[in-house]
Amino acid sequence: MSRIQWALVLLGVVLAVAFAGLFWSPVSTAPGSSSGVQNVTLFPGAHTSGDEPAANSLQAALSRAETLAAVPASLRGTEVDGQLQTTADGELVVTPDLRRVFDYFLSAQGEESLEDCQARLASYLQASLPAEAANEAWQFFQQYMALGQAMAALPPHDGSPASIRTAVKQRHDLQVAYLGQQAAEAFYGMDIAYDRYMADRQEILDNPSLNDTQRQQQLQGLTQSLPAAMQIMLEETRGPAQLSARTQALREQGASEAEIRRLREQQVGAAGAERLEALDQQRAQWEARYQDYREQRQAIIDSGLSHLDQETALARLQQQMFSDQELSRVVALDRIQAR
Repeated sequence: MSRIQWALVLLGVVLAVAFAGLFWSPVSTAPGSSSGVQNVTLFPGAHTSGDEPAANSLQAALSRAETLAAVPASLRGTEVDGQLQTTADGELVVTPDLRRVFDYFLSAQGEESLEDCQARLASYLQASLPAEAANEAWQFFQQYMALGQAMAALPPHDGSPASIRTAVKQRHDLQVAYLGQQAAEAFYGMDIAYDRYMADRQEILDNPSLNDTQRQQQLQGLTQSLPAAMQIMLEETRGPAQLSARTQALREQGASEAEIRRLREQQVGAAGAERLEALDQQRAQWEARYQDYREQRQAIIDSGLSHLDQETALARLQQQMFSDQELSRVVALDRIQAR
């Protein structure tokens, strides 16, 4: 499973509590998809970013790619998300997968510079496409990056359905301006439809004239009005969060592990229930290990050592108890505990 696919799995778990944060992002993403559903060819009148010709910047990126070190750790063992497509004549076909390819390489930012991410993308485009199609894809990438900067500069909304719709329209207008109508639909069509659905959903939830029964009926009708593919994706993303909530409620009511197992088997099957039980065990082991660490950490803080010696001892303790991959989580949890 690729890095991006893992991110989509996690999205399903947090979607139920992430509605407000979703809309404050300049570019929101429909669950299960990073883009729209159409296949279209390159729109010839779209914007380019900067004054440098795309071909020249591609050659510069390819030159940089020759000097790159090893692939970032997060990309090792993964496959590039998306399949690049061309016509029989070798012309680039712009599909949702093209955006996924861009995002795959950009996801390594933080581990390496943006310039290195772009160089890896350039090398991949050159190896995967005919020369002209690679040039078109690179030009499209420049437009995509410029669009991202433009959308990031948009003002936030106030959370109301009307303001959300205005924000959605502003983003869509920019997408069309930079990419063209058809290509914008290919990249962002599903995102826009999802944003509009969430705005309509919030309006129903905020309507004080509806009772609970009417509200549920309207919410159900809104969901049923969506295309079948989006209904399936919404159900898939809600499922993990709903199952987690029901599991927690059963535990608070004193349910046995056998009862929880039966619920999980009904929802995700026997194999899925076993995986969730394994996750429960891993989570319990982690919590026990972190609690042990917190007790040892507090003992160091209370030891009377100098600040420098405390920092040294705490760093040694973290290295002894956690892997390099776990340390960022430990640091974040310590910061939360300190508040």
